[in-house]
Amino acid sequence: MYVKECPECKGKSYSSSKKNWICPYCGEDLNDVEAKQPEN
Repeated sequence: MYVKECPECKGKSYSSSKKNWICPYCGEDLNDVEAKQPEN
């Protein structure tokens, strides 16, 4: 599981894949944003 924070709206989204990542809140393309492991 990975998490990315959108640089546009600051929303956090989670995915099991790093491919074709679009922010579910504002539609920003997050493919260039670094994916991180979520903190427990």
